[in-house]
Amino acid sequence: MNRFDQRRRVLSWIGAAALAPLAPTPALADERPATPRMTEGPFYPRTFPADVDADLTKVAGQARAAEGTALAVTGRVLDRSGRPRAGARVEIWQCDAFGHYHHVGGGAESGDPGFQGFGAVSTDPEGRYAFRTIKPVPYPGRTPHIHFTVVEEGRRRLTSQMFIEGEPGNARDGLYRHLGAAAQAVTIRLSDSGKGLAGALDIVLA
Repeated sequence: MNRFDQRRRVLSWIGAAALAPLAPTPALADERPATPRMTEGPFYPRTFPADVDADLTKVAGQARAAEGTALAVTGRVLDRSGRPRAGARVEIWQCDAFGHYHHVGGGAESGDPGFQGFGAVSTDPEGRYAFRTIKPVPYPGRTPHIHFTVVEEGRRRLTSQMFIEGEPGNARDGLYRHLGAAAQAVTIRLSDSGKGLAGALDIVLA
């Protein structure tokens, strides 16, 4: 069984679990809707790279930058009243430009050695975070996406995924479709920054 066949089997299994109905959280009129939770997926790093900073396009010791289109992702981590969550740890991970996840085991990788694959940063006093990565690409069974999680006081407060507005694969992605109207809360619109692409996503903790 090749790598993509294995990935399809795993995604089919986690997709069935993720599509189970979620109990809605009541919201007051003046509260922001919480960012929807989503499955972590099977590709969270099993081992972490030595370089885990906020720039995924450069790896310490590698002369070449990552393949793909550079993407700056920024935003804030807030509570439902709009107050910033300072000092929260935001982690992101995604596949490289060839559709390979890094640091997940399974032997030698055939992906991009110039791509970090995983990054982490702490929010500033205004709750802001910023990453430099690449525009996510599709792989069999999934539309382009970036996984993220927010950790406070050593505990994961939220795990979800961010998506790209206008991607044709969104309509065919079961996890994205299941979000319904809530998908807008994890969908980013990209623009030309002059140094690549840029997009913003505020993360609202329940």
